Order: sequence, then structure tokens, then C-alpha cells
Amino acid sequence: MGLMRLPFERAKPLQHDLHGVKTIQTVKPDFGVFEATDKLCATWLGHAGFLVQLPAEPDQRPIRIVFDPMFSDRAYPSTWVDLRRRLPAPCRVQDLPEVDFIAVSHNHYDHCDIDALKQMWRTWPDVEFLVPLGVRSTLTSEGIPAARIHELDWWDKVTFPPSTHRKSSCTFTCTPAQHNSGRGVLDQNRALWCGWAVRPTTDGPSVYFAGDTGYQIAGGACPAFKEIGEKLGPFDLAMIPIWSGATLTMLGKMGYRLADDTHLATLHATPEDAVHLAKDVRARHTLAMHFATFAGSDDEALEPLVRLARAQGGTADWRAEGGFGAIDVGECVALALE
Repeated sequence: MGLMRLPFERAKPLQHDLHGVKTIQTVKPDFGVFEATDKLCATWLGHAGFLVQLPAEPDQRPIRIVFDPMFSDRAYPSTWVDLRRRLPAPCRVQDLPEVDFIAVSHNHYDHCDIDALKQMWRTWPDVEFLVPLGVRSTLTSEGIPAARIHELDWWDKVTFPPSTHRKSSCTFTCTPAQHNSGRGVLDQNRALWCGWAVRPTTDGPSVYFAGDTGYQIAGGACPAFKEIGEKLGPFDLAMIPIWSGATLTMLGKMGYRLADDTHLATLHATPEDAVHLAKDVRARHTLAMHFATFAGSDDEALEPLVRLARAQGGTADWRAEGGFGAIDVGECVALALE
């Protein structure tokens, strides 16, 4: 469906007075937080990018995972499409603490930033990449070795045993999502899209990364998310998209917004849908993503959080049991779990 056929209207000033809602900004990461190795730690790298650290036993280096890193200035390589980020990346790739795994949800440019992926491989040559079916070739074509890339179908699992670099082991499961793929005109939907569930093979917290996904299908909610919750949940920490990301950036810059965003709900979860999705997968704590980094206006960056809070009765406190909220880009947080 072409953009001009979607109903849009002149944007109105946003009014709100809700708990936990603030304008998102980029802050300098304090990776000293990750020294709390007995806690589950996370940093929002912007857009859908997250760095997550799983707790470790004393005297062990914890496992660190990067999801969908996006460090480039644009969400699309062509300057003809003005999808430039509103919020800068919080740091350089080489500023990150040592990473063990990089999980990519699909091959769209704003989720599969090949320059960032190459920098990560050059920085940590032993890093393991996890991608859905059809995405391996995107990485190997840029020089990343095939031996370092694990390509999975929905519900496939891969377990990584302890190694010389880490004493812990963990299992990744490729989970269903409702989206699409493609990096050009001729490869639309030829590769798969997915989310990722991560769980240590011993007792420890579990993590769910939804990737880029819609929630609605004809007749109601997509049943895949309840299935994820039943098979793999509950999750101690989930990262779930609440907006269309860079899709509406140009519209926002012109002072417009969609009059009805349900037109995109099959591909991009609305804030209201995201609350239901988090409950379906049985998330204990949920961090919002896929908003604010690319936005055409300050109001467009803030509106997703306002709607998220209203959908939860006026609050957006992610630290509360069952809570769903946001942190700043670059903010490092540690979560102590019972």
C-alpha cells in the first residue's frame, strides 16, 4: 500500500501528564553497571538495538548478547530517502564491553546494519552471529565468515556450550514474528524474519527479543505470541517494539501523522498491541524499543510512550512486576531477580 493512500492528518501538539513518561534522549553509557555480574543488565543502543548481559557465577565472565545493532546515521542507505536518525548512537562499536553473540531479527537496513556487524566481527573475531533463514548470505557477502553464522528457522534451537571465552552455556530459539523482509526491489520476503528467546542451560533468567513485528491479524491477535509464552516463557526481560520506527519519519517532518495507524498494525505493533504482546509471551519486565531514534518530530518520539502508559492505566514503570516502560538510549540498567 503506497504511503499517499494511507489516511493522514495535520499533527496536533501532544498533551500528557503520565507517570514514567519522558522525552527520550541519548546519554553516555555507564558500562560500569555491567560489573554487577549477579544481575541481568541491559543497555538500549537505539532503535531496536540492545546489549544484554546474563548473570554469571562468581569469578566467571557473563554472557553478553547484542540484538539488532543499528549504529548508522540513516535507516536506509540512499540519501534520496531522508530516514536520518533523530537521536545519535550512544557510543562506538569498539566502546562496548566484549560481546559473545549477535542476534539479528531480519535483513531490513534498520535492523541489519552491515557496517556495524562487520565492525563487531573485526572487534571480536570469535563472536557468534544468529540470523533467520536467508540472512546468512547478506553477512557472508560482506566478508563475515560463514562458520561464525548460525541460520535458523522458526522454533529451531541452538545451544552454545562453555568455551575458552565463557564458562556458561545458553540456548537461542528462533521465534515467530509477523513482519516482512528485503533490502531491495528484487528480494522482497525471500528471507525470514523472527524474534529471539535466550535461556541459560542452567538456572538463570530468560530473555525475549521480539524483533520487528505486528500483532494484529484478520479476526484478532496473532496466536504465535501466546504460543511463545506457553513454550518458552515466562521471560524475565522482554524487548518489544511499540512504533513503526523509521517508517513515518518523513511524514512527521512535514508536520503530519497517520489518522489511523491500524493500517500498519499487521507489520508494526502499536503501543496498545505491544502491551497485549508482552502479556501473551508472559514477560515479567518489558523495555520498549523501535521508537524515538527515528522520528520526524518531538511529538512523534514521545507519543508511543504516552499511549503505552495510557494502555497500562497511566503508568510506564518497567521495573514493576509485569511492567512495560522505556529507558534512554545509552542508559545502562541492572535488574535483580528473585
